[in-house]
Amino acid sequence: MAGIQEMALGIASVLRSGSAPNPLPVDLWGYAPDDGADFLRHLADECADADIAVQEMWADPAFVHQLTRSKTETGSLLRGISITADPDCQGRIEVVLANS
Repeated sequence: MAGIQEMALGIASVLRSGSAPNPLPVDLWGYAPDDGADFLRHLADECADADIAVQEMWADPAFVHQLTRSKTETGSLLRGISITADPDCQGRIEVVLANS
């Protein structure tokens, strides 16, 4: 099974290919909130390093709360990418690419 960092690299590769739907849903069912937060960090890093124009990511609120270490925060900014807690994203994230 691929680790969190390898999964983020794979998703970044799909985003870079130009064939991904926009937004791209990424299911993380069964992952703990700290793993979801790590995935968000790694994906933001991979996308920024590869110059992939990600406008924002919507994520399971548990992942965002773990990322911000606050139950009251509804979002964060990673490597210039807005991360927003979305109650409709239970167990997943959605990556929104900037319009080209």
